[in-house]
Amino acid sequence: MAKTRYPDLPANVVEVVKKAIVDTVGAAIAGSSAPMGRMAAEMVVDRGGKPESALWVHGDRLPASEAAFANAIMARCRELDDVHEGTPRLGIGHGGHVNVTIVPAALAAVEGLDHATGGPALIAAIAVGGDLIPRLRMAAGSAGRLGWEGPTVSPFGVVATAGKLLGFDEKTLASAMGAAYAHCAGNILSTGDGTWDVWLNAGVGARAGLTAVELARRGHQGARSPLLGSAGLYPLYFRGEYHEAALLSELGSSFESANVSIKPYPSCKGTHHAIYTTLELMRAHRIRAAEIARIAVRTCRYNLRLVVEDENGRPRPAPRSLNEAQFSMPFTVAVAAVKGGVFADLLNEDALGDPEILGMLGRISIEATAEKDELQKAEGYPPDDVDIHTVAGRVLRGCELYVKGHPRNPMSFDEVVEKFWKCVALSAKPLSHDKLDVFLGEVKALEGVTDVRGLVRLLG
Repeated sequence: MAKTRYPDLPANVVEVVKKAIVDTVGAAIAGSSAPMGRMAAEMVVDRGGKPESALWVHGDRLPASEAAFANAIMARCRELDDVHEGTPRLGIGHGGHVNVTIVPAALAAVEGLDHATGGPALIAAIAVGGDLIPRLRMAAGSAGRLGWEGPTVSPFGVVATAGKLLGFDEKTLASAMGAAYAHCAGNILSTGDGTWDVWLNAGVGARAGLTAVELARRGHQGARSPLLGSAGLYPLYFRGEYHEAALLSELGSSFESANVSIKPYPSCKGTHHAIYTTLELMRAHRIRAAEIARIAVRTCRYNLRLVVEDENGRPRPAPRSLNEAQFSMPFTVAVAAVKGGVFADLLNEDALGDPEILGMLGRISIEATAEKDELQKAEGYPPDDVDIHTVAGRVLRGCELYVKGHPRNPMSFDEVVEKFWKCVALSAKPLSHDKLDVFLGEVKALEGVTDVRGLVRLLG
């Protein structure tokens, strides 16, 4: 981590990092108006502190760790942030949410530096941190998906990113990693009961990593074996499961930062294949919601647990809140079928009581199959089979392998910018479009920017 430099990065990683910055900031702008985003922003502003880094959208200057905490929560709480898809290098499943902790922490850290830092250094730091988070989680194999998520191990990735920006040597980085382990937290429990902790995890991870970096900068001596010590991450958190190749193979040459999906829909990634395939089937066959008798989806057991069933294995009822809807495959597919799309302007509080959506919800069935379970062991989120049965008796079958935004079906920079502007429309406060145009232009040409400290000043 200490030795990796911008020239070491493959060209595709550089482009992915630039898109990740735009996408994460856009997600945070949209999240600024969500209840959890508003709450996080109000809390850190009320607490105040040393004016080191900016709270996006609002412009208040706060301690770097607190700005990163709130910015990460805003970026997470509309379910618009990117997700690691797994890697062809291993075939061992996905690594969870990544840049939602890395980008807020990186921009908060770089903003407080007393010297100019160029775009290449920022790109390299984000690439290294974004490589480490999914590697750590994938190295836990199946144990990494028993209830943990990417932000659980994100303090390590934030340390890698912020430590590089602060110029840490290997010894100081290692001490910061020990402190990062002391802060690891976060689980997926709230995805099943419609509460908000799953979004809190991102803020906790970003704040924890920056706290660990600050402690190490002051001389803290962190645990020497935070991963494989007797009470280290893998023995303690992951029940002793550890796959060395997932963590170490091709380290420094193959970057998991390149294997993230940019999400087109504001819902759990486990819902995306079913949404995308439903929309593609309806588009290809030119059918309307009124022509649909029922929709059958075949997915994996992991997705059932994540976005279909409650923690007791029973089908969840119709969502009572927006966050319940975001973690409901049946409901998001119903919104897609009725509205012809799924974004935050459609998946909103009004949708919860929409009689047409609720009627469609009652005509959707979802089951897990052994075939999809096998795929899930090797892939991040395996493609779902969707059958649309029409009133006229036709059966339309589809299985889109790669949702738009997947590394194998990527969004272009311009498409990410298009999503960004849709997010801006949801901002809690009006923002200068001229300043945001400058921000987008600087990120697009980031490798040529000589001082990135001014980037955040364009966001409030």
